Amino acid sequence: MEPYSYQDTLTGISNRRFFVENLDYRRQRCVTYGDNCAILFLNVDNLKAVNATYGRTVGDALLMRVAKILTRHIRETDVAARIGGDEFGLLFEQLNGDEVENKIAFLFGHLNGEEIFHACERIPFGTSIDYCCMGPQDTTDGLMARAEFTTYGSNGRTAWTP
Repeated sequence: MEPYSYQDTLTGISNRRFFVENLDYRRQRCVTYGDNCAILFLNVDNLKAVNATYGRTVGDALLMRVAKILTRHIRETDVAARIGGDEFGLLFEQLNGDEVENKIAFLFGHLNGEEIFHACERIPFGTSIDYCCMGPQDTTDGLMARAEFTTYGSNGRTAWTP
């Protein structure tokens, strides 16, 4: 059972536990070595409406599609995780401010305007994206609290726009 303790069973990507442990490790590196780390928080817009209209199977397919898009467009050293429900987190190391903005724009373009198909119907979906850069004063709990606020606070709106 150990391999699954760090993996989200639905999407196959990392889970909240793995994300938090990596966040803590990277936070310690930030303090010790001055490494930089950007944290992206994504919230799948209107997942509850998709579940209510089409059923959870379609909602699950949407979550799996988001996970596939995320893992396809990150580096091997980055972390993509399903934090819970309709929330995803990404950890990026060694990107300067412009690179972070470019990565967000790239992901935003790939995640918004996408659609899944169900019973010959196109179901569009999008995400709200917010981010922060980790500083040496940040704590793991503080960063996760910021993630909770961000994902719940941005539901239904785009927190980042190109």
